[in-house]
Formats: sequence, C-alpha cells, structure tokens
Amino acid sequence: MKRGSVVGPMILIGFGVLFLIRNVIPDFPVLDLLSRFWPVLLIFWGGLRLLEVLFLAATARPLPRAGISGGEWIVVILLCIAGGGANAAHRYRDWFPNQRALRGLVVNMGESFDYPMPDSEQKCAANCKVVIENFRGSAKIVGADTNMVKLSGRKSIRSFQQTDADRANTETPAELVVQGDHIIVRTNQSRVSDSLLVSTDLELQVPYNSSLEGHGRYGDFDIQDIKGNVDLTSDNAGVRLEKIGGMVRVETRRSDIIRATDVKGAVDLKGHGQDLELSDIAGPVTVNGAYVGQIQLSKLMQPVRYEDPQVTLNLEKLPGQIRMGAGEVTGENMIGPVRLVAHSRDIHLTNFTQSLELNLDRGDIQLSPGKTIPKMEVRIAHSGDIDLGLPEKAKFDLKASTQRGEAHNNYGDALTVSDERHGATIVSSGSSDGPQLRLDTMRGTLTVHKGEIEEAETPVAPTAPASPKTLSPPVKIEDQ
Repeated sequence: MKRGSVVGPMILIGFGVLFLIRNVIPDFPVLDLLSRFWPVLLIFWGGLRLLEVLFLAATARPLPRAGISGGEWIVVILLCIAGGGANAAHRYRDWFPNQRALRGLVVNMGESFDYPMPDSEQKCAANCKVVIENFRGSAKIVGADTNMVKLSGRKSIRSFQQTDADRANTETPAELVVQGDHIIVRTNQSRVSDSLLVSTDLELQVPYNSSLEGHGRYGDFDIQDIKGNVDLTSDNAGVRLEKIGGMVRVETRRSDIIRATDVKGAVDLKGHGQDLELSDIAGPVTVNGAYVGQIQLSKLMQPVRYEDPQVTLNLEKLPGQIRMGAGEVTGENMIGPVRLVAHSRDIHLTNFTQSLELNLDRGDIQLSPGKTIPKMEVRIAHSGDIDLGLPEKAKFDLKASTQRGEAHNNYGDALTVSDERHGATIVSSGSSDGPQLRLDTMRGTLTVHKGEIEEAETPVAPTAPASPKTLSPPVKIEDQ
C-alpha cells in the first residue's frame, strides 16, 4: 500500500487555523501575514518532506524515487506566483489611488465657496491655555491686553454644488469650548463627507499671558505677542513666531518655512521642512530634522544643537550668524566649543572661540579665527582644500598635512613646509607654545597665511557722466 505524505494535511490545518482566527478576531491581519510570510510555507513543506525521508531511512524502509511529485511541483509554482503577487500588491498598494487621492482629484475639479464666520468670544482664566484642534487652514493668533479669547475669520468649502457647500457650512461651525482653564478652538471639519474639502482661516485674539497648543493638517500658524509657551504640531504648515515669552516646540512633517524671532524661552524643532530662520532666541535651541532650504541662525544666546542627515552643529552661543544652504556653511562670531560634522559642503568660518572640531567628507574649508586662536581639530576624509588665516605674531602649535596635494606657506618663517611623496606637511618652526592646530586632508591643497581670508573686492561701478547742460536758444536782437 502506497504511503501518503503528511505535508498536505499540515498545510490545510495551518490555513484553517489562520482563517478561524480571522473569523473570531476580525481585525487580525491574515492576508497581510500571508502576503509577507508565504515563503514559510515552502520552508515548512520542505522540512516535513526531509523529516519523512530521514524517518524512512532510519527504519530501513524504501525511499521514494522523487522527493516531490509532479503535481506537487505545480502546486509549488502556483504558490510562488500567488505569494509573490500578493506581496507585490501589499508593498505597492499605494500605487493605485486611494480614497483620499480620489477625493482630492474630484474636489479639485469642483468650485470654491466662501463663507464668513460669525464672531465669538469666551472669557479666559488667568494664564489659560488655548488649544486649536486638528484643522485645515491657517491661524493668526495675536496677544492682547484682555481677559477674553475672541474668534473671527472665514471659511472656504470646495464642492460641486452650492447646496452641498451650504449644508457643509452649517455642519462645521467654529466654536470656543471652555474646559476648565483650557479654551478649545473647534472647527468641526471632520463632520463633512469625503466629497467636500473645508478650509478655515482663523483669527484669534488671546490674552498676553496665555499659552497656545495647535494641531493642524495643512495651513499656516502666525503667532505674535504671547508670554506663555507655544506647542505646534502639523502635517504641513508654515510657522511664523514673534515675541514669544515662553518655550517653543514645533513638529512638522513638511513645512515651507519656520521662522522664530524674539523668543525668551527654549526652542525645540523636529520634523522636515524647507527654510528655517531663528533670530534673537534667549533660551537653548535644539533642531532635529531635515531642512533642505536656506537655514539662517543669528543671535542665539544659549547652547545650540542642530542635527539633520547632512549637518551636525553644536556650539555654546551665537552672537553672530550662521547660514547653511545647498552645498555650503558660513558662520561668524561663534562662541565654542564649536563642533561641526558635514558630508559634502564648503565651510567658511570666521571669528570663532574656545575650540573647533570640524569633520568633513568632501568640500573646501576656509578658517579665520580672529585675534584669539582656539584649539582646532580639522579633517577632510576624502577631498578638499584647507585655507587657514592666522593673526601675525601669534603663538600656536601647527601641524597640517595632505596625503595627496600641495602645501603653501604664505605666513612666514614661523612655518616649515615639507614634501612627502605625493603629499606635504606644514609645521611650526619654533617652539610649540600656544593652542594645538591639527589639520588634515586626504586629497587637497593646504594654505596658511596671515590675517583673514582674502575675498575678492567688489568692483566699483564707474560714476556716470554728468548730463550735458541744455543750451539756451539764441536771443534775436531786433534792429533799432
């Protein structure tokens, strides 16, 4: 009698258990598990067949001619096709437009209808907290000498028909809800169907001493003259803050700009965005995210910790400014210790103190520390030139090297240049008093000179010639 295999019954039992769990627990992701872990069936199948062959060999029974029959190979091929297709569909399920994408396509083909919002106000407790719930639109918040929260604004509804927009306007009133010492700004945008798009532009007047918490899906936050803390979270928003007395925390998935000026407390930024501007910040500054536009930092009076996938910057104080853009970092008047790590950038730093630690993958470096020379550890891992300007008659212990490149001493007799095979070094000639300066580039040119780095002078435009004087017409003298 021909002996059958236990593989088929085991696989059937496994499928039965999965679908039983799915019936008992509807939220159990059976299809998701099968699309991701279907190769386990092949491993389990092959393992059982191997155990069967080993068992037959151990009991001195005849071994099968083929480990898997022709019909089973067909099942294996079908299983691979079905499993691979299910996995591809699972991984690229966002390729086909989902409900939100289709809604956006349909809504954008509709018409926009505008509605004014009736003004409303609520009395606010001392040091109250104003919370703007998840909304789409923009919010302008201004602090004032009052104990009331005042709300006004307008609403835009995109729809195919005026009647649908009118009904949506009625269903989405903007409200001020008092909950203890909190005032909730509620737009009720979630009440409308997916065939409509409601956007609300809010104007809020709040007491000076209040704090603010805002949550948005798409839009802008413009906040001024608030002495409390500001906490903002949004999927996509531009943020502009001015004259904030407390701490600031902003987290965005996308942003066209984040600008904060005249903030008395700490600033903590997270997320992704384009441009970033921070100025006149009295508290510590922490930036952790990816900002790919123009970054401008100035007048930061406490430690700065900036970290994104391309640049890491730490320093103790920034009375001057730092600018970071595509492919470059420039900074002046920085109080260290300064630590800068970057991938591919051109670095230009002037007037920095305490110490400098600079690590760069690729790019050129220009350094001019000013009158007081700090300790320096500068390294370019792959390729780039290093240009160092030092004060005349300063004391320092310099050792600079390039593995492949040239070295130029424009400073004077205090330095000595040595050629070494494909590279060169510059070292101090005399005593090694003063701070240690260690500079190294794998492939590039070293230059040391006196004073600051020379910059090309801006040509002066020639003075335009004076306009010619207009001649008076000749006077005709009549004969007497």
